[in-house]
Amino acid sequence: MPSMLPPDAARFELQGGDPVLRLAVDAPDELRPEQWGLVSRLTLCVVDGPGDAGYITPRLGPNGDVAPVGWDEAVDRAGGSLVVFGARPDAPTVFVRSL
Repeated sequence: MPSMLPPDAARFELQGGDPVLRLAVDAPDELRPEQWGLVSRLTLCVVDGPGDAGYITPRLGPNGDVAPVGWDEAVDRAGGSLVVFGARPDAPTVFVRSL
């Protein structure tokens, strides 16, 4: 079952127009892109991995949507989002396709 993350454990970004989701969690052992999916809605975002791996994070904060303007459109254009696990400069990443 996916783990619920607090709002401050996820950061939605646009980098050069590309969607990036940074999660303040350690990367699971295997990051094979074909095993991951993304469901992004107005109130929450789900990064679903193989088996019990996965994360749910709220999209709404005290001031409304925490994702930058255009993030959903960028996810639609790209067919998903780059997900970064952790804050290290060499943090593991995987492209997660929209479901």
